[in-house]
Amino acid sequence: MFIAVDWATAQDNFVIFSPEYIPAQTNFQISLITSKKFQHAQKLNIFISPDLSLNINKAELLVNEEVIRIPIRNEFVEKYSQQFKKISIDLSDSSRISVGSYFQIVIGLNSSQTSSNSLRFYGEFFGEQKVLGYLTNSDEELISDDEHLYNLSFEYYKPYWTAGKAMSFVQGSRMSIPMNFNFDETVVLGFWMKINNPSLSFLEIFNKETNQVKYTLSVNENQMLNINSVNNDLLQAMPVFISKNVWYHINLNFEKGNSSFSLSCNGNELMQFNVLNRTDFDNLVLRFQNESQSGKLFLDQLRLINFKNELIDLSRNKNYSDYSDENSNILLQMNFNDSELENLLNSNTISYEGIKLLKSNAPIFPRSPEINVQFSDNFYEIEWEGGSYKDASKYVLERSIGDAAFIKVGEQVADNQDDGKYSVLSEKVDQQEIIYFRIKQINKDGSLVYSDVVKVGQGNIEDVIIAQNFPNPFNPTTSIEFELIQDSDVEVKVYNLAGRETAILHEGYLSKGVHQFTFDAEGFPSGVYIYQITTPISSQTRKMILAK
Repeated sequence: MFIAVDWATAQDNFVIFSPEYIPAQTNFQISLITSKKFQHAQKLNIFISPDLSLNINKAELLVNEEVIRIPIRNEFVEKYSQQFKKISIDLSDSSRISVGSYFQIVIGLNSSQTSSNSLRFYGEFFGEQKVLGYLTNSDEELISDDEHLYNLSFEYYKPYWTAGKAMSFVQGSRMSIPMNFNFDETVVLGFWMKINNPSLSFLEIFNKETNQVKYTLSVNENQMLNINSVNNDLLQAMPVFISKNVWYHINLNFEKGNSSFSLSCNGNELMQFNVLNRTDFDNLVLRFQNESQSGKLFLDQLRLINFKNELIDLSRNKNYSDYSDENSNILLQMNFNDSELENLLNSNTISYEGIKLLKSNAPIFPRSPEINVQFSDNFYEIEWEGGSYKDASKYVLERSIGDAAFIKVGEQVADNQDDGKYSVLSEKVDQQEIIYFRIKQINKDGSLVYSDVVKVGQGNIEDVIIAQNFPNPFNPTTSIEFELIQDSDVEVKVYNLAGRETAILHEGYLSKGVHQFTFDAEGFPSGVYIYQITTPISSQTRKMILAK
């Protein structure tokens, strides 16, 4: 079985799950859950148009603990003037699918593309020789410009060396971690997991004094993430489909103060509840295991964190091998290498049996440098620091003008120091195109990491938020206020309608923030004046009225 879903609106009749982190050129799955909404429907026909780089391997119907292979056929659809892949679900057997009952379709995919691609699909409930209705969903990320046609996009990542090794669990494998660490109010267990077969119980949380299992995490036969309580009751959580061969990041939050427990997947909270009988947290043991004959479980980057910050910081750190949060501290981190496991075993921190270490393709990436741009009259000064500095060999500054490709404009050798800061000057370009900068970090092993792209240049960028002067009209003084988005050289000048400069209120450097200047028009004639705020990348004007 799987957990029934609540539709976002009354008109919605399906929900679709697709993975967030997909390794490039890996088989993966998507899942569509719907119901027999129309009493006289005999078929549900689903039409799928994948990109050329995206292949449909197979389609399966999961209903009443059955797994039924669905044939995939080609069919030309006139109203969209293109070829579709078609799968048909037989709804005529009421003993299998009754009116209002849920059923699930799992579609296997493989991409030859290494960055991104997509597919489009629509579904028709068919009966009595006509279309009775369509698959309907109000999610704006799915809706396309064509009626009844939905779009599903996929992004892929290239595995990095930083993932190292993962722990592999075959039948009979297990690893136990006693939670006998000193922590204050909240401890968070975070880890990456992957399965290659459904119906797998992979984590038990039990009391070492009573040996009673408090909670169990599993992936059921419909590949939905489940959590069961001490009495083996299924706890209601937001549904999450677990694709084979794809990594998912799990967080379990234990809060001593209010005796609560919560579960998150890929940064999205699925459930939170209070513990009825207050658990002695110090007596809890985490036991990862695999009792499945055919399935395998993989773990990577396991952390126990004495957590004292916002939950968003957990999500920000999940893709990096180092944890950056000055308010929290790591109680235990396992990156799964041989020497690390041996040390933890000898210190009685963990116990394990039957596990193997294999090369990992988890989405654990090197941190990229943080980039910033300063402005002067004739140059941009690009500064950067941080990232996976220990692995860097050198940094290359790259620039793109408009839609052009990035080109090298500077280079610095890495000093591999944690406080290392670098800068390169780039000459300003006299044109109206927007300019982009980025840092390419070349690591010692030849791999590449790119910083975020910083957009500067002339173009349509506004680095000043300018307000209307006050008061206006004025006599004889008024205040001119603006907010500077970044540190810059700034000119604040006043002109009359003939374009003649009448006053210079400021020329020179200003730090980012709100600035205010007073214009004193004593001795000037009544009329309309213009004040202008100019920086190296923008110029803005406003009118003001002097009324004597």
